[in-house]
Amino acid sequence: MRSVHTIPLDPGRGGRSVHVIAHESGRPGPQVAVTANVHGDESTGVAAVLALDVLLRSVEFDGAIFLYSSLNPAGLEGCHRAFSPGGVDLNRVFPGNPRGDRANRAAASIWADLGRRKLDLLLDLHADSSSAIPYAIIDRAVELDGDARVAMRGRLDALALSTGLTVLNEYPDDQYRRFSLDRSLAGAMVNHAAVPALTLECGPRRAIHEPAVHGMVSAVRGALAHAGALAESTTIHPTRVPGAFRRASAPRVGRSGVFLPSMNPGSGFRAGDVLGQVYALDGSVVEEVVASGPGIVISWLEAAWVEPRGVVGTLGLEE
Repeated sequence: MRSVHTIPLDPGRGGRSVHVIAHESGRPGPQVAVTANVHGDESTGVAAVLALDVLLRSVEFDGAIFLYSSLNPAGLEGCHRAFSPGGVDLNRVFPGNPRGDRANRAAASIWADLGRRKLDLLLDLHADSSSAIPYAIIDRAVELDGDARVAMRGRLDALALSTGLTVLNEYPDDQYRRFSLDRSLAGAMVNHAAVPALTLECGPRRAIHEPAVHGMVSAVRGALAHAGALAESTTIHPTRVPGAFRRASAPRVGRSGVFLPSMNPGSGFRAGDVLGQVYALDGSVVEEVVASGPGIVISWLEAAWVEPRGVVGTLGLEE
């Protein structure tokens, strides 16, 4: 059975709502949420959710699958990342606070609705860059102790592999906390609800790119199959790089100029390899960006010009 309802982002105060498309089989099975567009300028996930809605009308599945097409509708309409107004990153305030600012109230409203679902799994859909390979991110269960953390890690490892994407472990524990990633939606699910959750990053931010949408839908289907909702197997994405990698920012540049990468996303590198060069407009090379250790290129910045202290992309460092 398919049904649609809305969640007010600011209960009792009017304003925007989130649409939830519920597909309930009526048979026992996992309770799964697929959320998209917590960052308003990341549109690939919206298209993937709409494609999943069409798919679930015609395939057999078990349990229930809840599709949240946009957690940040104002950001989607305005094509901006932050939760408006105030420029707050909605993906750093979960589980939210119903008595806090508007972003915290919105997060709390979304969190409460997710809690009512008694979830077994959450997949949060994001986009990185037009120059990127798709990947799945495993959160650090920093709020879980001992055996509980080990068990969660094992579940997340298996889940991430089921997507068929390149897999990245999140930043180390200290950075993970400093960047408030335990308060991202997937991070909060893992750390504060003890529910397995993944962040999937596919495609460019501000455009609907059909191959990226297809790749994201395929990754979700693999995860749903792993959870027992669908009877199908994982499809390995053609860009997948096997191995253990940790998410890291590319080295910061020291000079301003035009950054030209020396290798494509998905390429491997060793310590000392040149990742790219910064050029002045007279054609001279003013800086080389050099790898500090072995890994793979995940994505490059969606801009040509860089300023001192700027980060030019995302890497997966061998772990």
